[in-house]
Amino acid sequence: MEEIMENFGFNYDEENDDLFAYKEGGKSAGAVELGNFVLDFDDKGNLVAMEILEASKILAKILSKIMKLAKIKEIRVNIVNLRNMAAIKFEIATDSERESANILIPHIIERSPALSY
Repeated sequence: MEEIMENFGFNYDEENDDLFAYKEGGKSAGAVELGNFVLDFDDKGNLVAMEILEASKILAKILSKIMKLAKIKEIRVNIVNLRNMAAIKFEIATDSERESANILIPHIIERSPALSY
């Protein structure tokens, strides 16, 4: 089965060291915060945005190459929903490098209580 990577728009706040990647036109129905990751999902459970706090520190731990985040040109994301986990693969590219990493998260199937009011 061929892997489908979707292009995500992105913003990098160098002052706060936050990387925000988002699916164009995606609408969040709720977010989950897991450590330095804030993951936004739509009402069907699809990942529509991902924020990485302290991004240079976090990405230095999970990527094999040190990348200057201010030079990012492209971010692509794929999510595979497993029975009780989801695997998020993201790929970051600069003009001269391309690197990918995977993160595993619990599969979220409940609607956020914060959205009930």
